Amino acid sequence: MSLGLIELIVAVGCAAILTSMVWIRLWALLPHRMRRRENGANDAIVFLLGDDTVTDMSTSAEVMAKRLDKIDPDRDALICMITGIFPDLDPLLAGDGVLCKTLDAPEFTGVKLDADRNETRLILSIYSQTDSALIDDFCARTDNDGNLAWANDAFLGFSDACTDDDHGLPRLSPETLFSDCDLASARPDQPVRCSLKTRESDAPHWFDITTIKTESGAFHYASNANGIVRAELAQRKFMQTLSQTFAQLSIGLAIFDRKRQLATFNPALLDMTDLNFEFLSGRPTLDALLDRLRDMRMLPEPKDYASWREQYSAMEKAAKAGSYSEHWNLPDGQTFRVTGWPHPDGAFALLFEDISAEVSLTRRFQSEIKTSQAVLDNLNDAIAVFSNSGNLVLANAAYCDLCGTDLTNGLMQYDLRVELRKWQDRCTPTRIWTNLREFSKELGRRQTWTDTTNMW
Repeated sequence: MSLGLIELIVAVGCAAILTSMVWIRLWALLPHRMRRRENGANDAIVFLLGDDTVTDMSTSAEVMAKRLDKIDPDRDALICMITGIFPDLDPLLAGDGVLCKTLDAPEFTGVKLDADRNETRLILSIYSQTDSALIDDFCARTDNDGNLAWANDAFLGFSDACTDDDHGLPRLSPETLFSDCDLASARPDQPVRCSLKTRESDAPHWFDITTIKTESGAFHYASNANGIVRAELAQRKFMQTLSQTFAQLSIGLAIFDRKRQLATFNPALLDMTDLNFEFLSGRPTLDALLDRLRDMRMLPEPKDYASWREQYSAMEKAAKAGSYSEHWNLPDGQTFRVTGWPHPDGAFALLFEDISAEVSLTRRFQSEIKTSQAVLDNLNDAIAVFSNSGNLVLANAAYCDLCGTDLTNGLMQYDLRVELRKWQDRCTPTRIWTNLREFSKELGRRQTWTDTTNMW
């Protein structure tokens, strides 16, 4: 441990050192390459202590000491630091005699300390039986002037990867990695998000930095936020793709969230309803949107306002159930087909399709059919028209009276075979019916022919 850090610990006092938030950061002093102790493998941090000095240490302990520019750390300061992580160690060391005890770190699951003591030496071994997320996260301490005073292995290694110099072992840079971030105003409940780039990659690495302020400076804890940033970026791209897709639709789209507020709409909705962008971007509720449409005479005109309100309250329920589909015949002659679609979490969408041209064309065809039917019904001759497949498609009133055909329920239930049986039952036997059957089966262009039969 460096002399500067020892002096800092002594200055703030043991009471401050033993606070949990500080010791969470002190735990980052342990090398992030520390592995789980299993199957005989042991890469634990081990210190061999004599009566007054640290007499030996493991490879991991040496790496920690070298980073702190202290090959021979002070025994008492080292024990003080470890006691902050393992509070039960202090009363154990206060006693005399042989000691063989395993302690758990209350703040870290799976982190343990083996304390072995005899008459001449004390061995302290710190190891992890589980992978700790804190080991790979960045931890750093700055003084009151903002200068970097200490950092863990993950921080130092990444700091070297962001510079052009090659130092072998990570070094304590005079500047923090996140010097461009506004960490001075950061709060523990509001992490600051920052990005860094390494020499090997142009892609930024994102971190969420939590700052804990102390009397002697501040601790900064940076957790990897790459996954969160990528997910947010993918979501934004997906929403942009949806927006671009919606913008190309000729169908007006209005999506309401579970609070009944307008969450998304497309340009077609503006064109169809003449609603202004400022109103829709203000996220109006469904009631406010319908009231505005009613004021603009863009809704079917009800007989009274009370029934109108009840009707569109039922519309919302039907839309959430996916069963709403209505034709809105507007006062100006336009016709909208409005369909409701349910979305997850109580949201729903309304789709507005202008079918005025389709309705107009249908109405024109229906008018022409009615006109043609009226002309045929005024003829005294019975007329029946069949399709190539033998279905009855047209018949006038004289034919219905002559053959007893009731077209009240439509034409689909009648075909040539049914009508031939009627004609045979009402006429004298003749070969005309056989000829008519053969005539109906012919393909291509047929020759016109006539014949005569007598009715009973």
